[in-house]
Amino acid sequence: MRNPDYLAAELLDLFAETKDKSYYKAAQAILADEEPDLRRVPMVRYFFGAYERLDDALSLLRSRDLIRITGTKGANNKVLETDFVLTKAGYDTCSTAVSQEPILQWYADRAALVAKVAGPMGGTALKQKQYQRASYAETKLGGVIPAITEDVRVRLIQLQFV
Repeated sequence: MRNPDYLAAELLDLFAETKDKSYYKAAQAILADEEPDLRRVPMVRYFFGAYERLDDALSLLRSRDLIRITGTKGANNKVLETDFVLTKAGYDTCSTAVSQEPILQWYADRAALVAKVAGPMGGTALKQKQYQRASYAETKLGGVIPAITEDVRVRLIQLQFV
């Protein structure tokens, strides 16, 4: 969601692989709606991929008891896994949010697309997939991951008659 052009690129990959036109149309709509310019939230490349401290965003959700944060710790109290669990209050909020504020439908739609692209892959597989894109892999540590909007536009044209 934070890099709509990368989502569009993944959708075009799926279109090239499956010939399912819904992927092409979704990628086309992302660019037609200027999402890479209007909805992009830059991320920094860190040791294990795109990174942002989650504390600020999650503290707001936690303070309202919309989520609970649990996890598994190993030797030396090192965190091995973190789970973010939606509470009943969180579920109820999510269930009514779009009907109360229809503009939020965009987030539900994009979350569904992201889930479709991710499929059954876990975090490690998704991270490896990100690094297959040269623009992403070649970003210096601490650098902002660059936009690939123009590359996606070119690819849309190349694939339009497939």
